[in-house]
Amino acid sequence: MHKVFYAAVSLDGFIAGPNGDMTWAEKYLASGEDYGYVQLVRECSAMLMGRKTFEFEADAAPDMERVLPTYVYTSQPMRFDGVNTRQVAFVGGPLRSVIETIGASHPGKLFVSGGAQLVEGLLAENLLDEIILFVCPEILGAGTSLWGTAGSDRELDLVSTKAYESGLVELRYRVG
Repeated sequence: MHKVFYAAVSLDGFIAGPNGDMTWAEKYLASGEDYGYVQLVRECSAMLMGRKTFEFEADAAPDMERVLPTYVYTSQPMRFDGVNTRQVAFVGGPLRSVIETIGASHPGKLFVSGGAQLVEGLLAENLLDEIILFVCPEILGAGTSLWGTAGSDRELDLVSTKAYESGLVELRYRVG
C-alpha cells in the first residue's frame, strides 16, 4: 500500500497555530484552487487521519460526506460514541498493524491527512512513501509543529515543485 501524507504547513513548520487555530490556512481555500486534492482523493482507496484532525473537520463541517472510507487513529475510540460513523472507523494500536488492516480492506493508495503525532509515528516506523506539502507564506511562531524527532534522520527526495498564484508552494517528496 502506497501511503501519501498531504498537508498545508506554515513557512516555519507549523500545521496549526496556537490552540489548534487553522484560520491562517483556510484563507487559501477561498482562492477556488483545490491544490490537487480532488485528483489525490480519486487515486486513493482510503484515508487515515489523527483524532485531532478528525475533531477539527467534524467541528468545521459536521455534515461533511466522506468520499473515502476514513480511519481515525485514536487511543480514545469511546470518545466518539454517538458520532455518525458512516464511512468512518476508529482504530488504534501499533501503526504497522493499522496500516496492514487498512491495506487488506482497501488495497491501493492511502491518503494520510494528519496530524503531527500520526505523521511522526508513521515516519518513525518507516510507513510513509510520499509527502506532499503546501508551504504557505505565513510565519506563525507557535502552534503544532509538523516535525518531531522522527523526521530528523529521514532522507526525503524532492520529486517536484509547483508555485500557485495564492503564494503557496507545493513540494512533493519521496520518503527514503
